[in-house]
Amino acid sequence: MASGTIVLDGVGTTLCRPLGLIGALSHSIEYAEHTASDGLPQRLAGLVRTGAVDKLRNAGADMLHQSLAKLRGDHVDDADKWETVEDYLSLEVSAPQATRVLGVRLPSLNANQLANRPGRAADLLREWAQACTATGARGGLTVLLDEADVDYGNRWRTGSELEQRAGLLTAWRQMADAGPQAGSYTRLVVALAITPSGSDSDPVEELKNELGPHVQEVILRDLTDREMRELGGKVCQLYRTAYELNEREAARMDGLVSDALNAQANGAEQPNPRKFIRLLLEKLDAAYA
Repeated sequence: MASGTIVLDGVGTTLCRPLGLIGALSHSIEYAEHTASDGLPQRLAGLVRTGAVDKLRNAGADMLHQSLAKLRGDHVDDADKWETVEDYLSLEVSAPQATRVLGVRLPSLNANQLANRPGRAADLLREWAQACTATGARGGLTVLLDEADVDYGNRWRTGSELEQRAGLLTAWRQMADAGPQAGSYTRLVVALAITPSGSDSDPVEELKNELGPHVQEVILRDLTDREMRELGGKVCQLYRTAYELNEREAARMDGLVSDALNAQANGAEQPNPRKFIRLLLEKLDAAYA
């Protein structure tokens, strides 16, 4: 499977702005091959260059097929023009703007009416998965929405924003309920990473209520002290390599790992690997700035 990761900061990138997720995702999709250095935009460019855009239609990605079918090789070979295409596909420029630059009429991928945006976002997400299948990722697409707890923890939501999030979940439910369709089957997995918190809202329960049997909950165990120390050692090793520090600094760094572990143990929040790494990096930067 191809994979894409989006960090939900709860403000600019959030489930409450569904089309913004598509824009962020389009730049993050990578392929599983160890030798692959290109992402989905580069592989879409390859389809245009070789005249193989019909692969998108065969995979069921009709909107993306319509968007690329009129493009020519010179649109790919001109860096500025292809950048416009990428911005158009990621919803950063409108179809009329892209049409003026490229000289060919492109269909709108956006949705002007607020009520239509969750459904359009779900459709585009499915088409990104179908495009991945058409460009070499036979297993489809996995999307990781990281720090979903941060997104849900934002208490300053308007009623309209909450409706957009509920609409997106409903559109996902409808898409999952529909199952594979003739001629357009591909696999799409959406994973939300959630750190448990003491907040009143429980995103896991909301997801279960909205998505029903399509939700599979996986609870990761806490790392042991030994595992956390091992993780800290790997971070330090990477830090030494990145900043060309000698091995004699290893002992000093071991002390910083212990300091970070003690600080986390004495904190009010439960142990969290990400927060531990951030704290350790802060201590390393302070020590070697």
